[in-house]
Amino acid sequence: MFSVLKVVQYYTPQKVVFGVNAVDNIGQYIKEMGISGKAIIVTDPGVAQAGIADRVVQALKKDGFEAAVFDQGKPEPDNVVCDQAADFARKEAGSFVIGLGGGSAIDIAKVVAQLLALPGKTEDYLVNTTFPKKGAPIIAVPTTSGTGTECTMYSVVTFAKDNIKGFFATPTILPDMALVDPTLTVSMPPKVTASTGADALSHAIETMMARQENPLTDAIALKAVEFIAEALPVAVYEGDNLEARVKMAYASMMAGMAFNDPGIVEGHALAHTLGSVYHVPHGVGCAVALPYAMEYNMGHGMEKLARIAVALGQNTAGMSVRQAAQTAIRAVKQLLEDVGLPTTWAAFGKKEDIPILAKMMVESPWITAFYGWSKRPMTKDAAVELLTRSYEGRLGDKLY
Repeated sequence: MFSVLKVVQYYTPQKVVFGVNAVDNIGQYIKEMGISGKAIIVTDPGVAQAGIADRVVQALKKDGFEAAVFDQGKPEPDNVVCDQAADFARKEAGSFVIGLGGGSAIDIAKVVAQLLALPGKTEDYLVNTTFPKKGAPIIAVPTTSGTGTECTMYSVVTFAKDNIKGFFATPTILPDMALVDPTLTVSMPPKVTASTGADALSHAIETMMARQENPLTDAIALKAVEFIAEALPVAVYEGDNLEARVKMAYASMMAGMAFNDPGIVEGHALAHTLGSVYHVPHGVGCAVALPYAMEYNMGHGMEKLARIAVALGQNTAGMSVRQAAQTAIRAVKQLLEDVGLPTTWAAFGKKEDIPILAKMMVESPWITAFYGWSKRPMTKDAAVELLTRSYEGRLGDKLY
């Protein structure tokens, strides 16, 4: 039960546009917000080669906007590529920034928008996770259904010098507008569809297990879980199914909106650890971590997990709350395996690494930050147990 005395804050973009082919009128929507000048489009080579960047440039030109494209974004971006994109934006004298692509491209774009208005480099601000003021306007246009970053005040950026994942967490980088067009996701390969979908599912479920959960975020997160259960396998194996792509685009956006205030918990702590050490793609790391993070929170979130089981399409009639919660955990693991994702990190690392990983999980400030949103404290013994279970793929015996 949530605290009736709790004060919560909700951060969402000033404007959200969602719809099939909505991107073709992006210039009109930008004008309606009073934004003018030259656009800097931050994207990656894959999106550029697919012709999506050109589609956005042509849509902007239709409404009189000039645009320059930085197409050298990369997965799991670091401060170096953020600085390269910012230098490009400064040289092109950009007025506003459009992040076009997956979560990585949009995360870079969020930093670029700040550095158009502020001096210095990414690392100057990353060490404190924030910027002192709002930067240039930013429009987020996702081409994947996973991070929900188009609606969040977060940007994940790796420190290049030591390969540790850091992040910005500040309302100054919240996009001014999110434009979500499901047609931009149709060309996503099956593996990317699956891994990004796992990220969205993790956001939705971890939000419901977080300490700051509240009725609004629970409602949004639960609907996201329902959509993902219905649509993710279809989107993975029938990529041109527009209904599935629409549901996944909604789910990703809603899950992003949901976790913006309550935050995300142990699943992402484990995923960031695996990403920092083994460079496991973020969505894959989320898939590996999620079932075990759910089990880890049985004692604090049993009722929520039981509700998640229903959203996943499980028949819980006649079950106890505990049985229904356990059903949710097994159903999530099965869903992830059904779309070809691993639910163990054994293929990426060695069991002998667990003590080192556990130390990182309880000592690195970039990992322990997630526990500020958690209900259950994380100890070194608990980290070892969580790492061991997720390495072995072991669910079932009590962890709570």
